[in-house]
Amino acid sequence: MSTDDRIDRLERRIEALESLLRARAPGSADAGSRPAPAETPVHVPVDPVVEPERPVPLGPSVPSLSSVPAVRFAGRRTASLIDSEQWIGQRGLLAVGVVALILAAGYLLKLSFDRGWISPVLRCTGGAVAGAVVGAIGWRLHSRYRTYGAALIGCGAAIIYLSVWAATRLYSVLPPTSGIVGLALVSVALAMIAYGIDAEALGTTAALGALMAPVLLGRNQANPDLLLLYLASMSAGLGLVAARRRWRLTAFVVAAGFFIVGGAGASDRASAWGVLLYGVIGGSAALALALSEGWWETRALAFSGGWFFLSQASDRLPMRWPVLASALILAAPVWWHALRRPLVSLWPPVPGEGLYFLLTPLLLGWSVRELAPARFDAAPGLVALLVAVPYLVAGYTRVRPPFALIGAAALALAVGERWQGSLRVAGWLPLVLMWAALDHPLRRFDGRWYALATLAVALAALVGDAEATRAGLDPAFTGRWALALWFAIAVTASLAAGLWRQRDEVFDRPVRTGLWLLAGTMTLFGVTGELRRYFLLKPWAADRAALTSGLSVSAWWLVFAALLVGLGFRRDLRPARVAGLAVAGLAIVKVVVFDLSSLDALYRVGSVFILGLVSLSLAYLYHRQARLSGHSDPGL
Repeated sequence: MSTDDRIDRLERRIEALESLLRARAPGSADAGSRPAPAETPVHVPVDPVVEPERPVPLGPSVPSLSSVPAVRFAGRRTASLIDSEQWIGQRGLLAVGVVALILAAGYLLKLSFDRGWISPVLRCTGGAVAGAVVGAIGWRLHSRYRTYGAALIGCGAAIIYLSVWAATRLYSVLPPTSGIVGLALVSVALAMIAYGIDAEALGTTAALGALMAPVLLGRNQANPDLLLLYLASMSAGLGLVAARRRWRLTAFVVAAGFFIVGGAGASDRASAWGVLLYGVIGGSAALALALSEGWWETRALAFSGGWFFLSQASDRLPMRWPVLASALILAAPVWWHALRRPLVSLWPPVPGEGLYFLLTPLLLGWSVRELAPARFDAAPGLVALLVAVPYLVAGYTRVRPPFALIGAAALALAVGERWQGSLRVAGWLPLVLMWAALDHPLRRFDGRWYALATLAVALAALVGDAEATRAGLDPAFTGRWALALWFAIAVTASLAAGLWRQRDEVFDRPVRTGLWLLAGTMTLFGVTGELRRYFLLKPWAADRAALTSGLSVSAWWLVFAALLVGLGFRRDLRPARVAGLAVAGLAIVKVVVFDLSSLDALYRVGSVFILGLVSLSLAYLYHRQARLSGHSDPGL
């Protein structure tokens, strides 16, 4: 049911209600028409109350008040059928009629051209006049039939577009510049009408006509600066209309025409300053609008288009500071959006929102390096450090985890680029302590994760690149790699001992347990490796060095197991005791399986003796603990 039908039905119901009220009023026409007797001026007789007759129904189309629920119930059952019928009748036939009218105008132009009925000027003029007439009819009907009138307005604009295109391309009546100006004027007029009646489809049509005019009517040798100026002017007006009315499709069409047409037609030929201003102003404005509205498609065009124009201009600019200033302007909408939402996730429901936040520091680093490439290449890590500072300031002046994460990553990158090998690991480990320690005075819980991630990177580099590049004569236990290992063990143990700020006991306990296990594993196998290296670097024979290192490793494992068990009894830590027993088991397997078969003479005796001594010591500790706790000896 259309809006007009509903209004007519409502008017008939109101008339029926007014008739009922007039009939029930005490001062009705029947009661007041009888004159009072003249001979008794004082005494006024009271006429009996006459029951008014019920009004005759106006027609079968006017339902009574009691029948309204039944009508609504019946309408509910046939709503889908009526809606489908109305859609086909109103929208489907309207679309067919508009398309047919546009095709008829095109066929008429072609037929008149083929048969020479009228001159080209009259053909194009007549087409433009016909389009204006159709648009005027649509404007006249819009107040009563909104969709129908808007469609006719768009149809009229399309006919005018076609006429201007024919006058320029087919008949050469107008030069290309005049044709582009004509299409632009029609588009501006259509955009004003669309803004006034709030019709997004007309606004999108206006944007297509204005921004595609250079493609349809332009020439390859046209002035690229004028093209950018034209696109900027049209996009500014149409984009403002789309932003005020919050028209998503129109904004996307404007952004597509602005960046794609401008990039393909003028980015490599226009002046460098023009390309720079075009990309920076348009990109930042479109990006700010798309971020605030959540329009991912416009945001993608604005972000990629703005940085594309900046890169095109940077190669031809004699000065480098405008590149950095422009990069800061392009980054401002992303920063502003993230600052307004300090707890925003890096992977929000809106596609790509976090991606631009992650890409921005990389692009800022590129723009910083463009200031002095030779200077920054000579100082590795300086670019990453300069990028990290503003992100860390923004992330730690208030609790803004996304900014703090980018700053922590950039600072770790700066350290990684500045040093190599063991020095790189030694530079990362203080960052681990700093991020974890800042959580306590600042009452945060995000720094511990930066610390854990940095520790993982440092340990991977320690056992990877740093160990592979370790010098052959680097001393055991006191060399650079060994010192980095002891530092890593101390940092890991510090996190497990309490530097890792606890928030949820159920969740944090496994993390601390894992850190303790990691520290113990690094200690066990780190000392093992250094023992082997110590004896291999001795100026001894190979057999003697192998026998001595094998004995020392067995002794170290047994001593480490005893230390863990003793610590477990002293601090009442059952996991430490269990870990000690596990290490003792490994030591027993090594002595029985490897040492007895490979060692000889005193080395074999020493290995077995140490095994027996440590085993008896551990058994004594368990017996003493049982006696102190009151448990009786089960006996043999």
